[in-house]
Amino acid sequence: MSDDLRAHLDALNAPRPTRTWRRRTLELLADPAARDEVLRRVRWYATKEPSLVGDRPFSDPSLRNEQGARGRVWAAALLGDPGVIPLLDAIVRRAAGATREFEPSVKLAGGAVNALSEFADPQALEVLRGLRRDVRYPGLGRQIAAAIEAAAARRGITPAQLVERGVPAHGLGRDGSLARDIGAYQAVLVIEDPMTVRLTFTGADGRPLRTVPGALKVPFAAEIKELKSLVKQVRATLAAERTRIEALLAVERTWPFAEWCRHYRDHPVTGMVARGLIWEFETPDGRWHAATPGEDVLVTLDGRALPVPSGDARVRLWHPARAFPGAVRAWRGFVTGNRMTQSFKQAFRETYRPAPAGAGPAPPRGGFDGELRRVFAEGAWRVCRHDGTRFERRVSGRWREIRPADVPPLVFSEGTREVDLLLRVTSTTREEPFGELSAAAEIRGDALRRILPGTRIADRCAVDGRFLVVRGDLRTYKIHLGSAGVLMEPGNVRLRVEPSRRPGQRGLFLPFEDERLSLVLGKAFLLAADHRISDETVLRQIRRGA
Repeated sequence: MSDDLRAHLDALNAPRPTRTWRRRTLELLADPAARDEVLRRVRWYATKEPSLVGDRPFSDPSLRNEQGARGRVWAAALLGDPGVIPLLDAIVRRAAGATREFEPSVKLAGGAVNALSEFADPQALEVLRGLRRDVRYPGLGRQIAAAIEAAAARRGITPAQLVERGVPAHGLGRDGSLARDIGAYQAVLVIEDPMTVRLTFTGADGRPLRTVPGALKVPFAAEIKELKSLVKQVRATLAAERTRIEALLAVERTWPFAEWCRHYRDHPVTGMVARGLIWEFETPDGRWHAATPGEDVLVTLDGRALPVPSGDARVRLWHPARAFPGAVRAWRGFVTGNRMTQSFKQAFRETYRPAPAGAGPAPPRGGFDGELRRVFAEGAWRVCRHDGTRFERRVSGRWREIRPADVPPLVFSEGTREVDLLLRVTSTTREEPFGELSAAAEIRGDALRRILPGTRIADRCAVDGRFLVVRGDLRTYKIHLGSAGVLMEPGNVRLRVEPSRRPGQRGLFLPFEDERLSLVLGKAFLLAADHRISDETVLRQIRRGA
């Protein structure tokens, strides 16, 4: 590396370089040897084996002490090579301490984050989204958010639009699948539902295999490795889209219909989430009509097709907090009746409304000794919990408390739900295992009333208040809808039992993912056939006092 280039790169002391610095960098990098030297050093930052002292984490200071490192990552980014993007991703994670290999270097991490925002490649945006999710180094989260905002501003769109337009398709077709011929087999990667990505191999006999055929492992090792890597990438993107779209429930966001089709309904990955949800479509008279996307049709609650909206008609995500109770119940019946697995609770979502005027916000149940702050609604709102629940809005970069009556309904509902869920987690050890039900447990009871009639144990089960009552051959059991604890009749004797398998493994339909709901159902299936239980520990409990 020439002395001029080294001195120039070492001189970068700001998170973002000036136009003059960028112009001079490109002039110095006109020499191929200089470009190769910069890329070689940046690759070293990303791949260097750490020298840990006594295997202690954060004991290698080499990245922190590297002079001119920020200038080198910026120089590499200015070359515009997409191959630099994964290197910058690794550098940020190392320099921010996420990998626990090197002493944190906030200057290097911040420089690499800002350099990522220079790329027009959608992969860079996906990397920034992953860093925002995974990196917890103090202050770096704001830099990542600023990098996303900067990338959006250059394109004349909002950060939210930038994110949704940058969701990678990973080469999948609109149906969420990809097929490749490998040797005598066809490998098929497919998103089966909003939760599941599957890779299968089909040979001449037409039988799909879920494991790699032995005939492919050695001669096609590179292709198999690439496919497995792609599966991981698709799963990560699908999970990120589930989280991102669920967060939109707290945002009064609308899309033109044509834009919504392109980035939501028809996207190979996002579409797998969007097509299992309920949306609202505005008609020319200003009214909103709820429907769910079918095969190139919008299906309304009564099963009819909604007329195709114009390209500029507005679309928004349906939320039960602004729907009539009768409509919410009807949509829950629609979801279960059509066996729609929603990627998150929507039709069955808990909702909250402000207490009457003068009473302040109704505090969620459950004890909590600390202080909670949760930023949501695309960073515009914050819900706080300490001796009560309050809402704050970001105004000119500062948080300002807002009266509950002035908080938008969706923001209030989603923020209170966040607090309620956290309080339930933090107070689990103190919570009465057979006490009053939380809002989530009440929703669980409603879901069970709709699910159970289609099961083989329907005639043995009934939801009764706080419990799912199960009639076995040996005893009658009451499974608490909140804790999934079990009481036996007569005498309300506690039974400690865990099902060996979850009902989801038996193909039982669930309208949304809920570990506690799965646990309740697993126990119900087990206890409805209590005469088949072979575990002596469980049988002794059942026979005692029967």
